[in-house]
Amino acid sequence: MSSGAAMTTTTNGAGGDTASSSGSANSTTGSGGDSVSVPFILGADISFVQEEEDKGAVFVDGGLQKDFLQVLTDHGFNYARLRIFHTPGNPNGYQYEFVTRAEPYCDLAHTIEMAQRIKAAGMGLLLDLHYSDTWADPSDQHKPAAWESLTFAELVTAVYDYTRDTLLALQAAGALPEIVQVGNEITPGMLHPDGHTYDPDNWDQLAQLLSAGLSAVKEVDAGIQTMLHLDRGGDNETSRWWLGEALDRGVQFDILGQSAYSAFHGSPAVWEDNFNDLLSYPDLKFIIAEYNGEKRAANDIMWNLPDGRGLGTFFWEPTASGDWGSAMFTWMGSTATANPSDFAIYDQIADDYGLR
Repeated sequence: MSSGAAMTTTTNGAGGDTASSSGSANSTTGSGGDSVSVPFILGADISFVQEEEDKGAVFVDGGLQKDFLQVLTDHGFNYARLRIFHTPGNPNGYQYEFVTRAEPYCDLAHTIEMAQRIKAAGMGLLLDLHYSDTWADPSDQHKPAAWESLTFAELVTAVYDYTRDTLLALQAAGALPEIVQVGNEITPGMLHPDGHTYDPDNWDQLAQLLSAGLSAVKEVDAGIQTMLHLDRGGDNETSRWWLGEALDRGVQFDILGQSAYSAFHGSPAVWEDNFNDLLSYPDLKFIIAEYNGEKRAANDIMWNLPDGRGLGTFFWEPTASGDWGSAMFTWMGSTATANPSDFAIYDQIADDYGLR
């Protein structure tokens, strides 16, 4: 925790977890142009919302039906995260994986539409590039079908071109993100087998792939913050190993994002120890890119990192439940009602941090 500031202690109204927050202000983030700059990111991944709305979902908060983004901003949220897949309409893509969806959600067209809504709501945007036609995570880092037969040199070029072209399309639509995430939970690497971190160890190739995506982001707008995302919020040894391998190969990025779920990554005390240790990398800032439980604790850990190096958090996922945790809405048919106890935590965070 940071020192020298007045401390307040707040008890989480949902899970009963207690954590303290400081009164210090954090650094702002954002790109050039019409970017959003905030003292602290209070964010959520809302990539499921378009699907839910198209199936008839309506959102209710405090007895009133509201636009989903209005629910978030009314409770202090100021950023949203969107995942994007390369071609989710392919036979093995997101549209047809597990369930058959009516449309190829999380493609470029849907992402532009949602990004424009986020910008119109006055929120910042983190774009999560999966570099796959479907989910990319520690268990799955499959190439898009369009890239399957490429040589490695061609794959590097494809990563660069796709990243640049995606951002140029968002820029043309007036919805350029403030932060771009190159890959999703890439502890094992991405675009397997070419970019594996182990079995086989293709770190030299992974570094080239990452650098291609990162440099494309900066070419479109040098003010966009770049983020790499690991799934090791409570694993300091692996976090240090991964950072060492990347930085030794000249991979340049602005933010390290970590997933931090108590079901998989230990207690908030372990997350805090990990982030405090990683402060020894002087050029990095930090985000909890995914969490669900321990709402107050996750935000206080970021808020209390010194010198504004903890930029904020992204809750995953407000409208859905799974082995990662619980939704913040209760569903009855197509009506999703905001849970007062969950959103009261964010009301308090927003007030304590001066976000509204």
